[in-house]
Amino acid sequence: MIHEVIIVGTGPSGVASAMGFAENGIIPLILDVGYEPAENKRLEQNFFDFRKSNDSFNMMIGNNYEGLHNVINEKTIFPKLISPFMQFVVKDAEKLSPIDENGFMVTQSFAMGGLANAWGAGLYRCVDDELKNIPFKPSELSPYYDKLTKEIGISGDDDDLTPFFGSTENLLTPLKLSKKAEKLYLKYKKKKTELNAKGMYIGRPRLGVLSQNYYNRRKCDYHNLELWLPNLPYIYNPSFTLTELIKNNKALYEKSVLVKSWDREGKVIIVHGENIRDGVPVSFKCKRLVLAAGTINSAKIVLKSKKDFKAKLPLYDNIHVQVPLIFPSFVGSKLETEAFGLTNLNAVFDFRRLNLRLQGSILELTFPARSIFYEMFPFSAKDNLAFTRTFLPSLLVMLLYFPSSSENAGHVTLRSDDLLETYGLPCKINRNVIKKVTNTFLGLGVLTHHLLARYKPMGYTIHYAGTLPMVQNPRHNYQCNALGELHREPGIFIVDGSLFSYIPAKNITFTLMANAMRIADHISKEIKT
Repeated sequence: MIHEVIIVGTGPSGVASAMGFAENGIIPLILDVGYEPAENKRLEQNFFDFRKSNDSFNMMIGNNYEGLHNVINEKTIFPKLISPFMQFVVKDAEKLSPIDENGFMVTQSFAMGGLANAWGAGLYRCVDDELKNIPFKPSELSPYYDKLTKEIGISGDDDDLTPFFGSTENLLTPLKLSKKAEKLYLKYKKKKTELNAKGMYIGRPRLGVLSQNYYNRRKCDYHNLELWLPNLPYIYNPSFTLTELIKNNKALYEKSVLVKSWDREGKVIIVHGENIRDGVPVSFKCKRLVLAAGTINSAKIVLKSKKDFKAKLPLYDNIHVQVPLIFPSFVGSKLETEAFGLTNLNAVFDFRRLNLRLQGSILELTFPARSIFYEMFPFSAKDNLAFTRTFLPSLLVMLLYFPSSSENAGHVTLRSDDLLETYGLPCKINRNVIKKVTNTFLGLGVLTHHLLARYKPMGYTIHYAGTLPMVQNPRHNYQCNALGELHREPGIFIVDGSLFSYIPAKNITFTLMANAMRIADHISKEIKT
């Protein structure tokens, strides 16, 4: 059988492209490894109440001590990936696609829904001046942003961040704030004229998290389960949309398939892979191949198909700095247990004189494992735990993102033994900028200092991009045109982060999804004509 379209990957971009094809009456075949949770555990009560009367060891620590990963392992991973019940997200990643990391750490997923199983669900539109180097008009993304907003259910508000986040059409009401976040926001509103003059703006995040019941999904219940359990109905997961497409016969889905390369028989594209259950080679035929395997693995598939073991493809990720925000009046108080444990507020720092715009996600810390704080304090494990218990109720953390471009890019290459190698240089950050950021909080009654900021290695943010960039006039084998079609490879399309050679200081997943739908729309029109 020769399929009209094959899509590789079920992360946000792959599922968004499948939506685009389905809207045009085209049924794609989707190939994926597709790991799912071993146990879909459900709790109907607050996590902290559950712990009082139940043994939560398997849920928090796990039989293989997964919950202590950041204590006992040299490589620190994102907190949402250490929970035992979230291990399916990164299952077999090192076996299926081994990587030699040299200054650029990589996190991969072969789960249905990809890394969105453990994301912070931030879904931000990019405004025009953030879409640098793209070979089409930014306005072309608007109708796809709108469609996705309706599909996902995105909470947010029309506030001081609207100029940086774009249209508020069809947004759900924002989630309720934690007590500390509410206090910070009220103080900001009183002083916003002064703070805006300094380039600081604070407002509500745009989150794929339901503040109200939406279609067949229930709203956020503030039970603090964001870290511990997968597929919470109020946090959007691309697998929700994929399941509906399959159920309604709008997409075909073949799981347990690891795609490795392609070749051609005339005008037919042969997709080669392996059935991971038995190791048997498999192949599929199509007229058009859409790669949405993620920036790292789409690059690997392209390099392997071309048998190129020398090319160095650029690899971008947002520089990531963690800034603690301390509220003295909350020290020693009882931890708030009825709050949303991820992003409560966003801050934008628009330093126009420096030609620099940063974005911060201000997180409440009710949800994470205490083990992730051990490395922050210089005491014994017992004393660190006691200190954390006293100190944590007074703390918010801002994840501050810098833009990424060729100036701070790493690169990735494929070796002949099928091993990827990534390279990155130490982050170059102007510490005076961090000082400028922390100083803006002091007038809001929040204690912080630029020396308290923690700098994460390149790749930690997992906002990978740039390996196969879109350009106006592609000239070499690893560039794509405005429709994501790979140069000199008719019928091979890229729709994930690989296409973007500049990342603004924000999570661009929503833009990747909108662009994937745009490309699917164009391919569909081509098929129909």
